[in-house]
Amino acid sequence: MELIRKTTIQTPAKINLFIDILNRRTDGYHELRTDLLPVSLFDQITFSPPTHQQSELICNKDLGRAEENLVVKAIRGLETYSGKKLQLTVNLEKNIPTGGGLGGGSGNAAGTLVTLNRLFDLHLAKAELIMIASKIGADVPFFIQPKPSFAEGIGDILTASSKHEPLHLLLIYPGFPISTSVAYADCYISGKHTEITDYSWQHLKKLSPEINDFWTTLIDKFPVLKECRYYLLREGAAMAGLSGSGSTVYGIFPEEKSRDRCYAALSTIDDWRCFRCESLNSHAYL
Repeated sequence: MELIRKTTIQTPAKINLFIDILNRRTDGYHELRTDLLPVSLFDQITFSPPTHQQSELICNKDLGRAEENLVVKAIRGLETYSGKKLQLTVNLEKNIPTGGGLGGGSGNAAGTLVTLNRLFDLHLAKAELIMIASKIGADVPFFIQPKPSFAEGIGDILTASSKHEPLHLLLIYPGFPISTSVAYADCYISGKHTEITDYSWQHLKKLSPEINDFWTTLIDKFPVLKECRYYLLREGAAMAGLSGSGSTVYGIFPEEKSRDRCYAALSTIDDWRCFRCESLNSHAYL
């Protein structure tokens, strides 16, 4: 099957305000409780008719072997499930840092599943897409229909949370990734049960970075994470902490102006990449 029309989508990042690590399972995975908030930092994917006899992935950055890319795994997953060969060219423009705890690759995979299901008229139900997504990665099901959610299990059991006013965020990627294997190598298993029911910045500013169980162990290995948080707070953030198990530190601001002043102050620091964004209550690929 060949793609007929060219289509471009944007796939969002996400942040986690809290992560509770409950225990380590016998299969090597960890039981988690966390929240997932989509944010307005995007990668862009363009799907075009094929130029060769097989699918081709073109990316603006070196992400290693194409077959290891989650976009390609999403295409292969659709082919396996539907029994149909999909021929197309995919141009992936990466803006979301890899290994930053922002779910960029997972969003790429989910956006690919949703979009190609429509473009190739596969007529797969949302539940079927989520099943395919779960085989690609724990965060991928969340991105099938990204909206504020709580996650349990290995992060794949989702419950929608209530809508809230957008959070004004500044994300700092300190110039290096943290792999999942490194983050989990000696992670702190707290067994705690964090509850966030109020996402107003007035409430969130009372929270500490320790609501993410990765924080304590990762700042020992990567002290610059603590430095990122210090500068965010110094420049006006109401609260700052670690997103996911990656290297990105987020700051929550009471208004856009204070966030933008912080961006101006910190975006010139060598090796740091700063991103201004807001939390999203929903995102549609098509």
